[in-house]
Amino acid sequence: MADTKRNRARKSDGPAVAPASAPDRTTVPVDDVVGLLKEAGPRQIDALLGAMTQQERNAWRWHWPMWARQAQMAPAGEWRTWLILAGRGFGKTRAGAEWVRAIAERDGEARIALVAASLAEARSIMVDGESGLRQIGAPALRPKFESSLRRLTWPSGAQATLYSAAEPDSLRGPQHSHAWCDEIAKWDHSSGRATAAWDNLLMGLRLGEDPRVVATTTPRDVPLLRRVLDENSQPVGDPGHAR
Repeated sequence: MADTKRNRARKSDGPAVAPASAPDRTTVPVDDVVGLLKEAGPRQIDALLGAMTQQERNAWRWHWPMWARQAQMAPAGEWRTWLILAGRGFGKTRAGAEWVRAIAERDGEARIALVAASLAEARSIMVDGESGLRQIGAPALRPKFESSLRRLTWPSGAQATLYSAAEPDSLRGPQHSHAWCDEIAKWDHSSGRATAAWDNLLMGLRLGEDPRVVATTTPRDVPLLRRVLDENSQPVGDPGHAR
């Protein structure tokens, strides 16, 4: 399993906008404009925003790299597991949800597992919570939820299915390209259930060319978290909260 790496912003597909210095409306990726805005003065910012269309200006509200801290952005380079180990107030749920959203919006073939301690928590936190998947991103691009199937479907065609870590056998068989596991330190560790759920998930993480999993959790001294830490390098988190 590849080591987790420190966060560095990664370029992603998104709306293109015109740089302030380009009267011919040559477009650049919106992530590049983020860098320009951070270095620009007031007049340059006005010129840059004035060169955008209304649609491009509206997109800024939902552009996560513009608002996220560096530690909330996925690491660059090759990795298999990204562990966000941090205390309350770090923004773990938002970071995990935005990672899933970015994948779902750009890859219609993505099949994503959303695993929590229970199905109720998966729904209330990962899907419908304040930072859940149905509360972030442009309204027109948000997923629809089919409760009977425990499934989210994005306009792109990408899908995410909810699972309970307390039922590890439910993860035996299904295949996924990506996974977001929330509060793994809170999973049911009796009779090895948490470890079984993690193992079954990883065995089915084999769709696509680059399967990946993000785990968001507060620190607790439990077997699964110790194992994930042992198998990966230093976890990513706010220095004020990470262990």
